[in-house]
Amino acid sequence: MQIRRYRPEDAGALAQIFHAAVHETAALFYSPEQCAVWSPAPDVAKFSDREADGRSVWVAEGAVGVTGFIELEPDGHIDCFYVHPRGAGRALLAMLIAAAREAGLSRLHVEASEVARPFFAREGFVTGERRDFVRSGVALHNWAMSKTL
Repeated sequence: MQIRRYRPEDAGALAQIFHAAVHETAALFYSPEQCAVWSPAPDVAKFSDREADGRSVWVAEGAVGVTGFIELEPDGHIDCFYVHPRGAGRALLAMLIAAAREAGLSRLHVEASEVARPFFAREGFVTGERRDFVRSGVALHNWAMSKTL
């Protein structure tokens, strides 16, 4: 497996990974209605130029193609982090942490789903408050988590 920077031609794979992660993995913790508003359909346009706003994006790629991705915003916020369950998560997070340290960041923060919360906790992130919100009339929640570098 290789971790590399995002390329625009990755947009389709990222859209598929995001949608599959929500409807297959997150579906263990969230209702079908919640998953449907989280990701109604794979949206390639949403992923076509992910770095245009200043974020850094890395993808994990193996023999079967792209298996995951992670995004770091300039303020230390981890926006998207989605993987197929093939072990790419730790390698992607390690790359992001190295880049964050190189950029002089002292703290990372993320809104972790129920699926991601145990992973981030194992990686040294501290769980803060539960964040409840509504999207398209459907109640959802995630967890504020942070890690000091």
